[in-house]
Amino acid sequence: MTTNDDLFSRLEQLNEIGAALSKVRDIERLLEHILVAAKTITHADGGTLYRVTEDGKSLRFEIIRTDSLNIAMGGTTGNPINFPNIPLYDENGKSNDAMVAAHAAIYETTVNIDDAYAAEGFDFSGTRAFDRRTGYRSTSFSRYR
Repeated sequence: MTTNDDLFSRLEQLNEIGAALSKVRDIERLLEHILVAAKTITHADGGTLYRVTEDGKSLRFEIIRTDSLNIAMGGTTGNPINFPNIPLYDENGKSNDAMVAAHAAIYETTVNIDDAYAAEGFDFSGTRAFDRRTGYRSTSFSRYR
């Protein structure tokens, strides 16, 4: 249940993002601010921001945050992200519909997944491997274009 205080806090976050859009000239800092605010507004433990590579063929991890695991990479942290890019298309030019982030970017759509372990139609093998390595339990995902 959303309280008035919670709603007020969310509106303050949105207001801060709007103000930052007009003030911040450092795109990396701005994107990081937006990701952190989006996590706060949605009460998400983690968030990842991708950008399409210059050649338009893949998504590059730009900012990764997972609070409960103290993960902060990319953005202004100075911590590099050593994950491979996510291809948007295969070698035959077929769209990469198996990866949620690629699918959202290709079709310019939002994808909401309630439970990565129960979802069908997407490849969550990377997510499951991450969970095995860290003891984490990834659950819901929303991918926005």
